[in-house]
Amino acid sequence: MTTSETVAEVAPPTQRRRGVALEDAIRQAVFDELSAVGYTAMSVESVAARARTGKASIYRRWPTKQELVADALIAGLPAPADLSLPLPVYDESITTVEALHGVARTIAAVITSPAGAVMRAIKFEALTDPELARLVDERFHAPRRAAMLGLLRRGVERGEVRPGADTPLVADVLPAVLTHRVLMMGEQLGEPELREIMDQVVIPLVEVR
Repeated sequence: MTTSETVAEVAPPTQRRRGVALEDAIRQAVFDELSAVGYTAMSVESVAARARTGKASIYRRWPTKQELVADALIAGLPAPADLSLPLPVYDESITTVEALHGVARTIAAVITSPAGAVMRAIKFEALTDPELARLVDERFHAPRRAAMLGLLRRGVERGEVRPGADTPLVADVLPAVLTHRVLMMGEQLGEPELREIMDQVVIPLVEVR
């Protein structure tokens, strides 16, 4: 018996991934493909090849490319609780301004990370893909907007935020400004830049007058 035959005989067969393990591999393959070629060039076939599975396995779980990308995006980026939302709502020792500073730091860390780069690329593509735009807003932005609204409402109740500032428009300002500074202006958002944004934009917008 040759050495290669011996190895082939004793080596365990490669186990086929199933369930959660397979789904995690597919989501990771989506991120890898988006990083490598972008949303437009990404295909279900290329994701399947990367995840070492078949297209049928993907389509059984995600009927469209948009659903697949939206789910992978949500799984790969922090949940609202990871942005310190809505945890500060229940911590009386944290002021609304302190909580907003913490949220700004976390958002900045996310959008300047590799996952954030994928998110920015998808948002560009969503400009010409209404279904993708709807899914990204519904599944990613809406829960985080709701958590931010909860923080602002808590601030109003505590007398730390002006009445009427707990609106979806105000809740969108901080992430929108941070994303613009990174995406359009190529800034590195360190503590001095974040403090400047907070002091000049966010706090004047929500403070009691």
